[in-house]
Amino acid sequence: MDKNLQIPGQYIVRYQTAPVVPAPFAHFYTLKLDIQSAQDLRVDFDIVYNDREELTDDEIYDEGFSKDDDYKWKGNLPAIWIEEFREILAGSKTIRKREESEYEDFIEIELDENDKRVTIYPVDKERWSYFLQEMMQAIFETGGREKPFELTYLDIDSDGKTTIDLKASFSKKEFTLSKNAGAPRKLDWNQLQKIMDTVYKAEFVADNASETRPAKRGKYITAGDGLWYQLGVAVLETTSKSKDLAKIEALFHALSK
Repeated sequence: MDKNLQIPGQYIVRYQTAPVVPAPFAHFYTLKLDIQSAQDLRVDFDIVYNDREELTDDEIYDEGFSKDDDYKWKGNLPAIWIEEFREILAGSKTIRKREESEYEDFIEIELDENDKRVTIYPVDKERWSYFLQEMMQAIFETGGREKPFELTYLDIDSDGKTTIDLKASFSKKEFTLSKNAGAPRKLDWNQLQKIMDTVYKAEFVADNASETRPAKRGKYITAGDGLWYQLGVAVLETTSKSKDLAKIEALFHALSK
């Protein structure tokens, strides 16, 4: 099969979480990509969360979900996503036979081949799941459902304060760092996942966080929820033997150079 991206071309991606994923996390969506030109990507997106209507109001509140989380959106994404789709499509092994596993996400791609519509299935489902998660975040951001990712690390010691602001736009696939309110510098996009994995591996305890910007000595993180989490107080080790806090401190020490 010719896996070169067709421009103009129409693709439909269907995704469903693995059968073992329970409500309210289980969901499926349809992503229609209408590539008009190398600069014009039109998207029709529709996501539905399975069985969320069956949750009680207490369960909804406890998990922070809503029964109205199903979402539809039509619009244009930046041209960078044409290149991202081109890259993953061309670099993926695909098969024609539908395969399903209760432990794996389901992904299929419908496209034109020799003047007829065919369906293919990527073998590397984990890579595609991550790609689609980022694209979905780009849709949420472009559609105004979610804000771009922001995280601030504040280190207050006897020498003063050091502030590191991280900002990531999934829509534009841009990741920047600003130190002490200075001019932002671009970071490699792939660093974002490493940073998020390092930071959010620790346990964040909202009940121990503060709503006011810290002034006393310590190391703090805030990430868009209006709360400041102090390392060792509101950001805790996941186990007695983990080194999560030390890894977070080392990460931001390296980023501040």
